[in-house]
Amino acid sequence: MNESQIIGNRIVGFLEDRDLTVHRLAIKSGLPNTTLVDLINGTTKSPKVTTIRSICSGLGISVRDFFDFPPYNEVEK
Repeated sequence: MNESQIIGNRIVGFLEDRDLTVHRLAIKSGLPNTTLVDLINGTTKSPKVTTIRSICSGLGISVRDFFDFPPYNEVEK
């Protein structure tokens, strides 16, 4: 699984956990629907930090919470 798929799956997981639609998250985050759909589908290969911050704001979480899962919270040895 590549980075864009991991991020897309993470967004989908948060949407499911919060019973949100992509459209509702777009409204809450101030992002266009297409931006979120492109992230979820893996079309966007390198999302900007500002985009991730907007998504986190819409979800009511920190960027740390967003990335607090493997492989991002693992320490490389």
